[in-house]
Amino acid sequence: MSDKLPQSKRWQRQRGAFAIMAVLMLLVVVASALRFLQGAAESNSSGTLAQQQSTRAFLAADSGIEAALAQLRRRGPLACTISQFPGGSGYATTAASQLVDIPVATRCNGLQLARGCRAQVQATVGASTRTVGMDVAYCSPTNAGVTGFGGDTTSITQTITPYQPNAIVVSNLAFRRKLDSGGPNTSATTCQQTGIYSGSCTQGWSIESSSGLNSVGGRGVIASTTTVGDYAVVQRLGADRNYVAVGAIFEGTGVAYLGAYADENSASNKGTTGTSNIVMGQVQDGRTLGTSATGTSGWCKGADTLVFGFSAKSEMANDTLTSVTFGASGTPMVLLERYNSALLDMYAEVWYLHKPLASGGIDSLFASGVPTDFHITKSGTTTDQWAAGFVCLRNVDPATPRGLVSFMQPYNWWEPL
Repeated sequence: MSDKLPQSKRWQRQRGAFAIMAVLMLLVVVASALRFLQGAAESNSSGTLAQQQSTRAFLAADSGIEAALAQLRRRGPLACTISQFPGGSGYATTAASQLVDIPVATRCNGLQLARGCRAQVQATVGASTRTVGMDVAYCSPTNAGVTGFGGDTTSITQTITPYQPNAIVVSNLAFRRKLDSGGPNTSATTCQQTGIYSGSCTQGWSIESSSGLNSVGGRGVIASTTTVGDYAVVQRLGADRNYVAVGAIFEGTGVAYLGAYADENSASNKGTTGTSNIVMGQVQDGRTLGTSATGTSGWCKGADTLVFGFSAKSEMANDTLTSVTFGASGTPMVLLERYNSALLDMYAEVWYLHKPLASGGIDSLFASGVPTDFHITKSGTTTDQWAAGFVCLRNVDPATPRGLVSFMQPYNWWEPL
């Protein structure tokens, strides 16, 4: 009897073995594929978590920047320190410093460089850490102010927003008749300071508008603040007139108003008449003549800052002053705020000069025994229809002078690499 299987049986066994091997290989392939898919899923899950954590960290850092910006708007440049920017949920301020050269647009200021604050905030969520930086510019546009028709039936209001507790505000108001057809004289009447501290303003000068053609009146008032908050200077006139009002704010520890000067006998403040675009005016020696705000001799004695308020009738739509110099040496003053109203045919400006007491102060600019000259240069024709006055201050922080229409503007918002 033979033990060999028939040919057909042997082929059947071989086919069965091949089938088992094919199934085993298929299982290996399926298992590998499942493992790959599982790994991919785990990788995607891990990547999604990391992305979520990164996004949450960025949003937390960004919220810290927003909190820092809000603090700056409430407290001004003095708040640009790490200690003044409180931390929040998941973020901390890592840097805060003052800047003096942030590139800005002309709407921020005429210099196209501004002081400001640079801050960085960092936040961590899980394994992700994000940092956000911000540059905030302190903007004080030179072409700004308030204008309109009123003063009797409606008030003339300028808003004050001090950044430091101690501040002095100088407001310069120009006013004239609505038409060049003659009319009665008028002058400024009351001035009130409203807000956290309320009271009367101090009048530096008041030159009434005349009854001739092209007349313009001018008034300078001084207000002080002792706390950070919202204030306003509210002025009235004896009759409704077209008006333009500008102003400036000066801050510093112990900042004080010393006195003011204007020639009350002439609407042109002793200026020359004619058609020259360079005009000379004069003031008395502020060291020994006139009376200070406290009643002592010398309307400007001991000052480190001189402020000039100028009001004029426009001969041309774009009339402005192009320069102001003070004293025999022609020390230049700096424009802080102006408003030219082509519609109302007049303009008003505020300029200033700071000279530290250690360098002689403003006293060193006065002539001895004779009136001290100042010169104004205008972009167009100058006539005798202008009014002006000076204010002297002491203890002004030279980094603080700015126009009343000022604001803070974020200019750069970035994430360091």
